[in-house]
Amino acid sequence: MEVFTTISRLFHEGGPAVMSSIFMVFLLAIVIILERSYRFWLQYDLGNSSAFMAAVQKMIMGESIENAIRLCHKARPKLLPTVLTEGLKRADDSAEEIEMAMESAILEATARVTKMVPLLGTAANVATLMGLLGTIFGLMKSFGAAATATGAQKQALLAEGISEALTATSFGLGTALLCILAHGILTAKQTDILNNINLNVSKLMDILYTRKVKP
Repeated sequence: MEVFTTISRLFHEGGPAVMSSIFMVFLLAIVIILERSYRFWLQYDLGNSSAFMAAVQKMIMGESIENAIRLCHKARPKLLPTVLTEGLKRADDSAEEIEMAMESAILEATARVTKMVPLLGTAANVATLMGLLGTIFGLMKSFGAAATATGAQKQALLAEGISEALTATSFGLGTALLCILAHGILTAKQTDILNNINLNVSKLMDILYTRKVKP
């Protein structure tokens, strides 16, 4: 209860309208961070891609393309096996057709990996600007008190205006910092996932070419 009382007091001190707006941005950022973290670390990323590619290569060179496809199907919804499946389905086609199939799969995987993360950058900017807006509202209250009030009332209104400005600014900047940090971490992870996919797609192309030309 004490926590809710403190939060309620801070919302009142920072200006309910501005603080509520920043809080909505904060909630949006949390949802994006949790959803993307779940997708990146638990769904999309294939932890031991080297061992997986070794198993796929062994099956391909043993003329067990269907087994390799089944292995990739079992590893879904990991993105690397999903992309490799498209190439394996065209294993007996020309190199150009295999490449086109996997390029299409890579584009689809890239769209799935990169969506929503840029919104964190936007959320950081919005939270900062909302905090500055709260600062302006607080300063307006303070200047208004300085111009109209007198005595103890003037001091109270000045303190209230300054408190509103600082509270809104702190909450806005804190939310922005969270968004920027999460954006950096998630961007690094999505880059790692995509680099791993592109690297192993190149390996698969080489394996399929070797299979075609071997005696």
